[in-house]
Amino acid sequence: MSVSPVFLISLVASAMLGGVGGGAFRLVAPVQAWNIFIATFLWTLIAAAGTTIARFAVERVRRGNWRRGLWLAHAQSFPLTTVFLLAAAGLGGAIGLSVVTVLYGCTLVVALTLAALGVLTSPYTR
Repeated sequence: MSVSPVFLISLVASAMLGGVGGGAFRLVAPVQAWNIFIATFLWTLIAAAGTTIARFAVERVRRGNWRRGLWLAHAQSFPLTTVFLLAAAGLGGAIGLSVVTVLYGCTLVVALTLAALGVLTSPYTR
């Protein structure tokens, strides 16, 4: 199985965003660091949404194909979040389990929403 260059670029971008978000805790005041961290995480979710939408279009996921839609949305979203968190923890080290749980919860909401939108609004019929 080959990995799409777009997905690899998104992984690298997520790692860079995680580095910026995590590194902010060493460089600026805590309140500003949290603002930067959350903003960089939101950009990671935007990258996940973009790659998921592109993958739905490229693979021509059919309307009602929930199994494929759910798999695609999760396969595109969770690796980006994981890379973001690993990079942030590596540079900042101040990320607790409660923060990780909340961020994975946000990722789950985004993935489920993208799966539902992709499967319900697909122009490709059965």
